Amino acid sequence: MLKKPEPPFSEDSGMKEIYCMSKIAARRDGIIALLKEQGSITATEIMEIFGVSEATARRDLETLEQEKRLVRMFGGAVLESIRKEIPFYRKMEMNPEEKKEIADKAYALIQEGDVIGLTGGTTCMFVARRIIQQPFERLTVVTNALNIGFELAGVPGLELILTGGVNRTHSYELSGPLADTILERITIQKTFLGADGVDPVRGLTTFNELEANTNRKMIQQSLETYALADHSKLGRSSLFLIDKWRAISGLVTDKGAVREMLEPFKDAGIRIL
Repeated sequence: MLKKPEPPFSEDSGMKEIYCMSKIAARRDGIIALLKEQGSITATEIMEIFGVSEATARRDLETLEQEKRLVRMFGGAVLESIRKEIPFYRKMEMNPEEKKEIADKAYALIQEGDVIGLTGGTTCMFVARRIIQQPFERLTVVTNALNIGFELAGVPGLELILTGGVNRTHSYELSGPLADTILERITIQKTFLGADGVDPVRGLTTFNELEANTNRKMIQQSLETYALADHSKLGRSSLFLIDKWRAISGLVTDKGAVREMLEPFKDAGIRIL
């Protein structure tokens, strides 16, 4: 940690207030720098890293949100840019360790011989790569994501079913009536669902209406569905509703989801993995 500089003025010089303001500005710039590096930050992290009180940490977050530099969430904040849809390749760089952790938990739910569904999204991509690392002798994967299909093509013992449909370049997801028609003919045991927003009241949301409809159809065709979301998505909502929590078997998240983030989900009766 940097050594605290000595103020270059006397106590009665009239410069003390300006010096304090510059310290506050530097701390808030440091919060934004950390957000850009890790995608999200908690009030507890701000307290520990910058040596401030909880009240000061929350005041910083309130001010930065008013300046439209971040978006507050349960117990912390995410970048303002997360409100907007981010290209897939950029999302792959965000919270990769958390997504690997979630993928490991999802992989543990899969059994030999299962028929599983994978929607589009970076976290589901990490699940696909986890399957490649340790393939099953017999597994069927149903997906509407072109990139996931490409990753899984040729894996020994794996039967791959692509839904067809219209490709969307932001997410590589196939969606629309053609995809929905194929899904109507399939029974899936476990679907792993990616989402842009995961809110304890509104439910699971995404940026595109066609994707939301196709993801909802996959949920309807599944005996169990698990929402996959790292802690930066908790408490957020996007534009189009995929489905309410009544259709979801559980939420799989990472250890960065602190208690205050998870309490609203638990209060709503949502199973947390």
